[in-house]
Amino acid sequence: MEEIISVIVPVYNVEKYLNKCVDSIVNQTYKNLEIILVDDGSPDNCPKICDEYAKKDNRIKVIHKENGGLSDARNKGIEVATGKYIGFVDSDDWIDLNMYEELYKVIKEFNASVAVCNILKVKNEDQKINNNKKNNTKVYSQEDYLKKYFKINCQGCEYYACNKLFKSSILETNQFPVKLTSEDVFGTYKALLKSNNIVETNQVNYYYRFNENGITGKFSKKDYDLFKIWDFVVEYTNKNAPEYSEYALLNRKRINFTILYRIAKHYKIKELKKMDIVEKLLSELKRDQKFLLSSPIVLSRKIIIFLFCKNYYITSMLIKMR
Repeated sequence: MEEIISVIVPVYNVEKYLNKCVDSIVNQTYKNLEIILVDDGSPDNCPKICDEYAKKDNRIKVIHKENGGLSDARNKGIEVATGKYIGFVDSDDWIDLNMYEELYKVIKEFNASVAVCNILKVKNEDQKINNNKKNNTKVYSQEDYLKKYFKINCQGCEYYACNKLFKSSILETNQFPVKLTSEDVFGTYKALLKSNNIVETNQVNYYYRFNENGITGKFSKKDYDLFKIWDFVVEYTNKNAPEYSEYALLNRKRINFTILYRIAKHYKIKELKKMDIVEKLLSELKRDQKFLLSSPIVLSRKIIIFLFCKNYYITSMLIKMR
């Protein structure tokens, strides 16, 4: 018999998207699923929709709880999950019908702790999706994959939890830090540190609904949570995996640049000059400039860091023009 995969779906205020999300899970070609819908105190019709799904499919468990945020909902799901493997799907996204069959197949074939597929950001459901790539997989040691995670000589984003299948044994009930955004950065990292190897497929199986007016499509003060998140990563690394401390510190110092870049994209020059945080971050970036420019990060980022330190405001104009 196929082993149980627990799929955890935090649900909050996504009434118009929830059916597409849950349908893409219940109709998976991999059938031995435990589907955990965590109603995070949703104020709309989502709690009722969740309960209706549970009546129709005995694989579905519904948890109703007070609002605690995405991380709290995921942690609650991990707490009740019984599967040997665990996946996460955000309730406004959807997945390919064969996603968990493909991830299960490679995680077993290569005896991996984590299996990873590609993510496609989609602005609308009618967007044409081309997923005809020849199937290709690559196996990473923990060290090699963590270099990707820390963006050592590369510029991908390996933080996402939702495009991965994890062995449940490497997850904890407090896996994700609560009351902070960018929780995947720390939660995924803790799982990777418990992984022997990671297998990655080039197939696009996860569809991330990108909303330019949503929290991920604009800059807000919640972006500043990245400072706390990377402080957690540095502290956790120093205590549990000091061999990666240099990489963790590098990424913590990069956050000043990351926030400055996001601010540059979303604010006009007049607004930038009135923001105290800009001058503070610029001062710290200039302090760390030599360290960052001599570090193993991609050349395109080094160029922007250099230009920011020379003249942030003119560089911001160039970024907007691009």
